[in-house]
Amino acid sequence: MKSFKACSLLLLTVAAMAPGAIAAEKTAAHSAAKNSTFDKFKDLAGEWEVAHTSSEHGMPGGSISYKVTAGGAAVVETTFQGTPHEMLTMYYVDNDGGLCLTHYCVLGNRPHMRSLPQTSADTVVFKCDHKDNAAIENEDHMHQATFTFLDRDHVKSEWVLYKDGKADSAHGFTLVRKKK
Repeated sequence: MKSFKACSLLLLTVAAMAPGAIAAEKTAAHSAAKNSTFDKFKDLAGEWEVAHTSSEHGMPGGSISYKVTAGGAAVVETTFQGTPHEMLTMYYVDNDGGLCLTHYCVLGNRPHMRSLPQTSADTVVFKCDHKDNAAIENEDHMHQATFTFLDRDHVKSEWVLYKDGKADSAHGFTLVRKKK
């Protein structure tokens, strides 16, 4: 009888907690679903070629892949896979509904950026938020990223490197979707 009561109590406790967990999961999925700019990054899923670079420091050519993960809540970008310049960037919608990225850089740091209010439907600008990046402000780090969606199969990307707390150089490239 005691074990029946204990099992019943455990079952009721789990049942009472489940709606909260489900609600939190739905809230995260709903925030991502509401952000139409995030959909542009989801639509990048697949393989891309670096068709053109415009960098003072000669960014490598190669490929970039995008993968939607975590039930549609994040997009993983793998840049220059298999080279000494390989990097990862995660794109996601934060709890406030804003689009963010975290860039795992070959420089050994991971700047966090938030998108700025859009001035064009086809351009997204991310910039480091000082409160989120205080630890890397004095390091060389990527501080800003701009994406221009030219069409479904062409995207321009420009990353701004900061040194000593100010803009130092821009690293840009044009991506072309690989045909299947």
